Amino acid sequence: RELWRALRQATSTDKGAGRGHFERRKSNVLAVFTAMVCCIDRIFCETILKIGNALAALVGLFLIACGLYLEFGPVDASSKLLEFLKLQNIEQVYNVVARFQIWVIVLGAVIFVLALFTFFCTGSNLAKVYYCIYSPVLMLLSLLIFFAVGVLYVAAKSTESNDYQKISILGYSLTDKFQALWVKGVVQDTETICELEEVVQCSGFYDAQCIVPPTGSVTQQEVITHCPAQYQIFEGTGSIQSPSTISNDTLQDISKDVGWNVSKCLYYETENVNYGCLRTLAMILYQVGTVLFIPGLVIASYILLLSLASSYLTCCALCGKI
Repeated sequence: RELWRALRQATSTDKGAGRGHFERRKSNVLAVFTAMVCCIDRIFCETILKIGNALAALVGLFLIACGLYLEFGPVDASSKLLEFLKLQNIEQVYNVVARFQIWVIVLGAVIFVLALFTFFCTGSNLAKVYYCIYSPVLMLLSLLIFFAVGVLYVAAKSTESNDYQKISILGYSLTDKFQALWVKGVVQDTETICELEEVVQCSGFYDAQCIVPPTGSVTQQEVITHCPAQYQIFEGTGSIQSPSTISNDTLQDISKDVGWNVSKCLYYETENVNYGCLRTLAMILYQVGTVLFIPGLVIASYILLLSLASSYLTCCALCGKI
């Protein structure tokens, strides 16, 4: 109504009115029209922001539910959830994530709380301050995801071409650095490396490296420095030993001395002896970089859309339109 009234006043002919009066009316029309457009755009952006964050809150709740099911569900909860989610294409990635149920719950809770707070904050009195923080954070997050997805995709293709025996990112080889860190971990933090072997279901650094007695070109020194269970057995007995010959009493004595279960470590090291951790980690990188490439782009684009909507609302707030 105000727009129509202003248009009528601006277009009406008044012989007694001067040019300045007409210009003022024209300016009023433009101001009303601009305000109406801004109002429509603001409502549209706020609607997008609310819908987007409502969906994000549902995703957060879903992650919380998955984490709770993995934590308190039946023994085969992990395999049942894998089948339900149809994630067989990234099973190794799933197996790693499923071992950290608490972090899945925490991530879901953070997403849910942030999305819910944004939903109720949108269009409220807190919006002016909140948009100024929310928008750049989302923009930065979306750009980081785009960059990470691209880099992982290129690294995954490079890893596949090297039969999962080399890991390189943007042409820079990381295999030697990973191996040095692996040897350091076996010697200085043996228990953590054992836990890593259990989580990713691998043995040693390279394939068949933990077979005792050593085969092929593998030396005893390489077995000691690359296989955490054999390293601990060597420290306790003075020699590496085959799982079929070492006694349970010996393993129990070694476990008692170090304060953690060496028998369990030796079991997983023997069970997965043909799958080196370099190969397994490279396959995880390949699955993340290829299978999750499109979903990663979708997530980044989704966050970017929310960022653009909040950026427009930020401009409105700074210009005094909100």
